[in-house]
Amino acid sequence: MPRGVRDFSPAEAISLRYICDVVEEVFKRFGFYPLETPAMENMSTLNSKAYGDEPTKEIFVMKDEQTGLRYDLTVPLARYVAANKDLVLPFKRYQIGNAWRRDEPQKMRYREFVQADVDIVGSSEAESDAEVIAAAAMGIEELGIRNYVVLVNSRTLLKQVILGFGVPADKETQAIRILDKLQKIKKDEALAQLSALAPADQSAEKLLGFVEQAGSNEEKLQRVSANIEGAKDAVEKMQELLALLSAYKLNGRIVFDMTLARGFDYYTGFVWEFAVEEDGKRLPSIGSGGRYDNLIGLYSKKSTPATGSSLGVSRIFDILNGQKQRKTYAKAFVAYIGQQNREYALSAATALRGSGVYVDMNVGDRNISKQLEYASSLGIGWVLIMGDKEREASKTKLRNMESGEEELISIQEAIEKLK
Repeated sequence: MPRGVRDFSPAEAISLRYICDVVEEVFKRFGFYPLETPAMENMSTLNSKAYGDEPTKEIFVMKDEQTGLRYDLTVPLARYVAANKDLVLPFKRYQIGNAWRRDEPQKMRYREFVQADVDIVGSSEAESDAEVIAAAAMGIEELGIRNYVVLVNSRTLLKQVILGFGVPADKETQAIRILDKLQKIKKDEALAQLSALAPADQSAEKLLGFVEQAGSNEEKLQRVSANIEGAKDAVEKMQELLALLSAYKLNGRIVFDMTLARGFDYYTGFVWEFAVEEDGKRLPSIGSGGRYDNLIGLYSKKSTPATGSSLGVSRIFDILNGQKQRKTYAKAFVAYIGQQNREYALSAATALRGSGVYVDMNVGDRNISKQLEYASSLGIGWVLIMGDKEREASKTKLRNMESGEEELISIQEAIEKLK
């Protein structure tokens, strides 16, 4: 098997699809609708400088070198919007699907992975940023994850801070990329890289100290207002976003974090990440997002505001994978004793399935003990046993696999009980 990819057993596949189903249901509650895009895109689309220089090295290029596997779900969305001028705005789409990156595989990082994206195109207001953040956060909550944190920052505000500490305007993007790597590289290395951009005495050290300084959200914003000239509008916009997020009554903590930068060049305004906290430690990000008002303009002559969140379904799966897994969707198993009862058992299974009950059925030449053992191994909670007596009475013996209790009832009564 290639590095960075994996198989999913039936139990794992059920868990993976459960995560996708829960998140999709939340997105639909928020009024988002689906969009499907191809697994591959033209390299002219992927190499549009949307990602910056570094990520493009991680794109899987097809043999003809004119197409490549999609790197994320955002650039395909931008390409689609640019090509469809008649979309009703705001365009509220979600998409759940695979993406591929040719980076070095490691724990919770794969070359093939599943993302769940939710985006709003056509609105420049903070309400749209808050909406896509809240939709993703509530998806996390619906999966039973309560110990999460939403880290938020503003590229606009961060640029003001960077300029305020002596980094030249033409080096802003480089400085942002360095700050984005603070969780991955040593502080001394970050200081050295920033010092090369801002040669003034101790300016890099002061910049790092400023963005890393602890405090409440309001205290941090007050420090920006007091120390960074020209940051008033960016501070007010951040205060607006924080107030909107508070109104959603999310369970996760909302933290204004000036070290958060997000590496993609296409981000223009607010940026954010979702992370799980466990035993006082912050696990790798399980989602992220931001505003990208200039991305769609790369593929059309018209600039269109847009914002979105992306949940890392594969990472969420890894976090939740320790929980009890279902090995089958079947709620009941139809067993029969002797070939003479096969058709009666099949009619019962058909009636159950027609009523919406998920049913597995014996399809081999096995005695009743082996059939019960099979149902138990899959964790199926109920077994309908069909023998001569049951067939002659037009009934079934319904067995509770957890308690071992049995009762003789009609097929219709079994349907009502199982539904």
